[in-house]
Amino acid sequence: MTARLSQTARVSCVVPAFNERRTIASVISAVRKVGSIDEVIVIDDGSTDETSRQAKRSGAKVFRHEMNLGKGAAIQTGARKAQNDLILFIDADLKNMTPRKVRSLIDPLIRGKADFVKASYNNTSGRVTKLVAKPLLKVVYPFVHLEQPLSGQFAVDRTKFDWDVIENGWGVDVQLVLQAAKKKLRIKEVFIGDIHHEHQDIDALTFMAEQVISTILSEIKLIAHDAKIVFFDLDKTLITRSSIEVFAKEWNFEEELRMLRERFARGEIPDAVITKTLARHFKGKTQADVNKICAKIPLEPLAEEVIRRLRLRRYRVRIVSAAFSPVVRHFAARLNIYDFLCPRIRIDLHHRYTGILKPSRFEDVSRACCGMYVCKGKAVERVRKKFKCTKEECVAVGDGKGDRCMFDACGVPFGYKHDVTKKRINHLSEILAYLD
Repeated sequence: MTARLSQTARVSCVVPAFNERRTIASVISAVRKVGSIDEVIVIDDGSTDETSRQAKRSGAKVFRHEMNLGKGAAIQTGARKAQNDLILFIDADLKNMTPRKVRSLIDPLIRGKADFVKASYNNTSGRVTKLVAKPLLKVVYPFVHLEQPLSGQFAVDRTKFDWDVIENGWGVDVQLVLQAAKKKLRIKEVFIGDIHHEHQDIDALTFMAEQVISTILSEIKLIAHDAKIVFFDLDKTLITRSSIEVFAKEWNFEEELRMLRERFARGEIPDAVITKTLARHFKGKTQADVNKICAKIPLEPLAEEVIRRLRLRRYRVRIVSAAFSPVVRHFAARLNIYDFLCPRIRIDLHHRYTGILKPSRFEDVSRACCGMYVCKGKAVERVRKKFKCTKEECVAVGDGKGDRCMFDACGVPFGYKHDVTKKRINHLSEILAYLD
């Protein structure tokens, strides 16, 4: 028999938010009026508005993603940052959340009556719920009866779920339902009355539906692959040019770049010195300044479509690059890639880059490997460890000798338009054919 939790158990509330300055304060206000909630955390998922400032003013702890990673990533971050094992997740765009509704969601957890509590409400089910999620769940898990399987309002016992495998995107809500079902956890749906969200446009709903379908099929093992992660270089792989050469021309440091490269070629300095030296040219620049120059660099043909198809097939996609974080961030957002590893430049309180690099856990200080500020092999190994993947389950795509550490760390290396590995591809779409 499951032990009853104390009715004085404490609860953390996590609010994933992306550009929700208009509603975030009222959501936090409603949550903070519930006595058993002693921690409110807002995960600002790369907002470009005043979401973080409004949340802090309202008394919440705020953790910010530097770029928009997706709802699943925000939920995963919140689960890790929370101090309590009982966690309530609430959407930031709700217009009529009340303390009563909050209490009704967490009460079954506090009383030890459930491990996973989902909200249901008066509103007619959304189109993705009605046309995609419920019909699929009825076929693959007919014993799970939920009116609102995609509800973003839910409460969990954190210890009962595997947070490391949570997907970044919109499939997270149904993924948690499937985890709970497979683990035979006690699932309870609580009716909380009316609830009002911002409406999504048809493109957003289509993208959401694709992710929900993909998540369900993957969880029931109808989608399975020998490979799990595909790592891409950025310069001359996902984009057509060397980004640092473009910025050197725009910001007038071409001669400095040339001299540094000559010293590197003579063996006088490691690649990391070039990175540390050139980072200062970003001092005082905003992401908008960087974006204007990045807009002049075309993506490789079919790059967007290849990434989209890989993600629909449930591959994890990561960028591992020597380019600076403001540049990689721009192209990762364009390609809907949720994470990247590269030299990261600090940002000041006014959202301007400082020209100072954050310490790199992947720097090859000894120069025994590549001498880079971000050794791509070390970066790949970190991601492999996080997702418990073997070398054989990883694919690498790059264009030059600077990618050799990444190639060595992956079981399937592709040289893009260059004979830098045994496998050469001339079009990114060839990756899809290989993985099929």
